[in-house]
Amino acid sequence: MHWNGRKPRFSEEEKLSMLARMHNGENVSRLADELGIHRQRLYAWREQLRTCGNLTPARQGRPKKQPPPEAPPDPQTLAASFAVSAEQRRADALAKARRRIVELERKIGQQQVELDFFREALRHVRGGQQQKDAPGGAASSKSSRK
Repeated sequence: MHWNGRKPRFSEEEKLSMLARMHNGENVSRLADELGIHRQRLYAWREQLRTCGNLTPARQGRPKKQPPPEAPPDPQTLAASFAVSAEQRRADALAKARRRIVELERKIGQQQVELDFFREALRHVRGGQQQKDAPGGAASSKSSRK
């Protein structure tokens, strides 16, 4: 891994070519040495391709300056936008509450079905015990302990 003070820069096509060689089974350490980069860089490019779908480098350095903000709107326009947004917030909250009600009603229905199932299972279990305890029912066996 030797370079003359600066890291080599590669285009997206070059990186894809290197990743193809890596994918085809070429030794990653030898490939990295040949290219003058650390082998972890190849793995990082592969991961970036998997997660982002491209190999374009992230912009480095200072972020660009943002354009100056527009002049503030007049107070009447501002008040109207707050009124609309407050109305919208109320409508959003109501819609969210209604969705939550539907969700909870569905859960109650599921729990009722489960409760009915377990009541019926318990009734069958108790019914089987009562028959065993009744006169003429099955006798219990002796303990297997010695």
